[in-house]
Amino acid sequence: MKSKILFIALFGFLASHLSLAATNNVKVKGSLVNAPCVVMPADKNVEVDFGDIRLLDIYDSSFQFPRKELTLVLSNCDLTIAKKMKVKFSGAEHNQLLGFLALSGTDNQGLGIGVELVDGTAVKINQFSSLLPLIQAGKNELRFNTFLKATPESISNKQIKAGHIVATATFLFEYE
Repeated sequence: MKSKILFIALFGFLASHLSLAATNNVKVKGSLVNAPCVVMPADKNVEVDFGDIRLLDIYDSSFQFPRKELTLVLSNCDLTIAKKMKVKFSGAEHNQLLGFLALSGTDNQGLGIGVELVDGTAVKINQFSSLLPLIQAGKNELRFNTFLKATPESISNKQIKAGHIVATATFLFEYE
């Protein structure tokens, strides 16, 4: 009986030490940031649709690609932390149209996408914009224009083909 009790006590002691020796298998992580605004989950993915553009129109010398609005919505802005900000659109830059976003997965290498402030000031891909004011506490909307541009060579050689156009970028903010 003594040996049974001693065995149970010894086994219980070893089992408790074995469970203490287990490696860490829970990881908790995150970031504490002092950002003056947040982008709500519903506002994180923005889509701009250029609709249908006729190839015949593109080759007309007076043709201008339409501008489409791109709006970034910032919520819960606290103006005691920052009153100004810069925006950067990160993505693949077009190799001929510098500062323009390249299209992805397409044969239309002669097309790029430009981004500009509503006043017409260019926002070059992979570069921060000029300082933009945060207008009010709470919700702020940053408005940009986006547009397609063709290289002169793709127009003169009529190299633009019918099909879908797709490009992706990531927006980043820097507050001041």
